[in-house]
Amino acid sequence: MSEELLIADEVQRTLKARCEYREGKFHFTKTKKLEVFQGPSLFVFTLDMEISFEHFQQDGAAINWARVYILPEEVLAFTHTLRRFPISLPIAFRQHTQMNQHIVEIVLESLEPPGHFARRLDAALKLFE
Repeated sequence: MSEELLIADEVQRTLKARCEYREGKFHFTKTKKLEVFQGPSLFVFTLDMEISFEHFQQDGAAINWARVYILPEEVLAFTHTLRRFPISLPIAFRQHTQMNQHIVEIVLESLEPPGHFARRLDAALKLFE
């Protein structure tokens, strides 16, 4: 478990997220501010993105999962950054996107070292900070 704690600390620092361990998983929460224009009005609110990893394997890989929220105009840059990151996407990678007019929810799941997953996700999220 001590190696997992070191990795959780690395992921927490990389993502600048809150961390807790429960139900056999490391859970991270990162708050994202969204500004949505609807006609002449601007709505500003925050959503908590969820990131987790569990089921460590001997090779250092784990099941990584994230639910992030971005604006529709950010989708192309976000997915492009994920694909073009210096650490290639693993073969065991899934992405599900749920779009509406104002907010996009992207769920990512991969089997890889949590540090790789966190660095790739952090690079994509930094585009909009």
